[in-house]
Amino acid sequence: MQTQIRYYSDEVHDDFANTNIKAKPLPADFKYHSNNILVRLRSFVLYRIIATPAAFIYAKLIRGIKYVNKKCLKGYKNSGCFIYGNHTAFVCDAFNPTLLAFPRPAKVMVSEDSTSIKGIRWLLMDLGALPIPSNLHLMPAFNGEIERAVDKKHWIAIYPEAHIWPYYTGIRQFPAVSFRYPVKLNTPVFAYTMTFQKRRFLPGPKITVYVDGPFLPDTSLPAKQAQKKLRDEVYAAMKARAVEHSTYEYRYKYVYRPAEEGDGPAQGDGDRA
Repeated sequence: MQTQIRYYSDEVHDDFANTNIKAKPLPADFKYHSNNILVRLRSFVLYRIIATPAAFIYAKLIRGIKYVNKKCLKGYKNSGCFIYGNHTAFVCDAFNPTLLAFPRPAKVMVSEDSTSIKGIRWLLMDLGALPIPSNLHLMPAFNGEIERAVDKKHWIAIYPEAHIWPYYTGIRQFPAVSFRYPVKLNTPVFAYTMTFQKRRFLPGPKITVYVDGPFLPDTSLPAKQAQKKLRDEVYAAMKARAVEHSTYEYRYKYVYRPAEEGDGPAQGDGDRA
């Protein structure tokens, strides 16, 4: 396959998802949780009976993903946890938290782009989407849903890089802000790093997911310092895995190019090599 060059100037804000979805703010009366028994039953059927087996079939049988060091999760499946991953795929990034958290349910923090497609917001919510609101008045409800999930011993997946860079082999810089939740709730943190290797015969990359942790909030530090410490530990673990094991650039080659005055965030395709 011909390699496509993608130029970036900002690791934090450049986006190569190419979804062309116009984000719509969540309505002011948006509910993160329903007590309606029929809605909860529907969610259970979709998540447990349909989505979880589908995730296993896709990840293990179709894509042949190998998960390494899952033993570090042992002993933490009876408590709420946060799991941070690199954002390099669409379907795999949706399914990996479900497989790593099993048998606990997993919620995935997503942008409002994901819940802006007409007619399917309810489906994504049933499947564990946790949209981050742009409406500040919804933040108490959003934070309350995170606390409720942890109390229910659910796992919460966060992609701190924010934007998808398909098949990117590095780890991008990310802020410490998303680590305020495990610090506030004194909750264990795990990291997973999706890495790519060249296959000998089959098309497409071999995918190996490395799991690391637990990383525990340092309760002796002030909150901001504890967040930064957690962030640095997670980043270091993911960076080490990527450097050692993500050895194959598939489809895209990402090249740094300083932005010129007037340029916006990089999006879309670049030249072909």
